[in-house]
Amino acid sequence: MNTLPWQDYLPDFWAALGQTLYMVAIAGPCIILLGLTVGTTLYLSAPQSVAPRPALYYALTTLVNVGRSIPFLILIVLLIPVTRAAVGTTLGPIAAIVPLVLGFSPFFSRLVEAALRELDQGRIDAARAMGVTRVQLIFRVLLPESFSGLLNAITIVLVGTVEGTAVAGAVGAGGVGDFAIEFGYQRFYSELMFISVLAMVIIVQTLQLSGDAWVRARRHKR
Repeated sequence: MNTLPWQDYLPDFWAALGQTLYMVAIAGPCIILLGLTVGTTLYLSAPQSVAPRPALYYALTTLVNVGRSIPFLILIVLLIPVTRAAVGTTLGPIAAIVPLVLGFSPFFSRLVEAALRELDQGRIDAARAMGVTRVQLIFRVLLPESFSGLLNAITIVLVGTVEGTAVAGAVGAGGVGDFAIEFGYQRFYSELMFISVLAMVIIVQTLQLSGDAWVRARRHKR
C-alpha cells in the first residue's frame, strides 16, 4: 500500500531528471567525438575513396557492425567488467556513460560515413588537386561541406542517447527511466509515470526542434 501522496516523490523526480541530463551531457559529446573519428576514418579508408586502406576499413566496419548488432540492454550486461574497471562501479549515472558511449558510437559512425558519402566528389577532387593535406581535407572540406548532414546525425544520436538512458535506468543507472519503473510502475503511481513520460518527451522534442532549427539556420547562411 502507498502511504504517501505522489507529490511527496517529486524531489526524487527532479533528482532523476538531473541524472538523465547528466548522462546525456557527458555521453553525448563523447559519442559525437568518437563517432566523427571512426566515421571519417571509414570514409577515407574505404576502397576507391580518398586514401583507400582496405584492411583498416574492413576491420573498422566489422567492429562497427558488431557494435550495432548487440541490443543495448544486452550490451550493458556484457560491458559490466569494462564499466567496473573504468569507473569503479556498475551502478549510477556515471556507470551508464561507458555503455552509452560504446553502444551509440557505432550507429553515429555510420551516420557520419553516410553524410560524407553525400558530398560532391568534384569539390573533393578539386581540393586534392590543390595539394591539401589529409588534415586540411578533413577540417576544411569534408566536415564543413557535410555540416548540415552531420547536424541531423547529431540530433538523431542524441535522441537515441536519451532513450538509452531510460534503458540503462532499468538496470541501476538511475535517471527518469529508473524513477518511472520504481515509483510509477512498481508503486502504482500513475501520475509519476505520466510525469516521467512527459519529461522524456519534452527532452526529445527540445533536442529535435533545436537540431532542426540549427540545420535551417545553417542552410539560410549558405
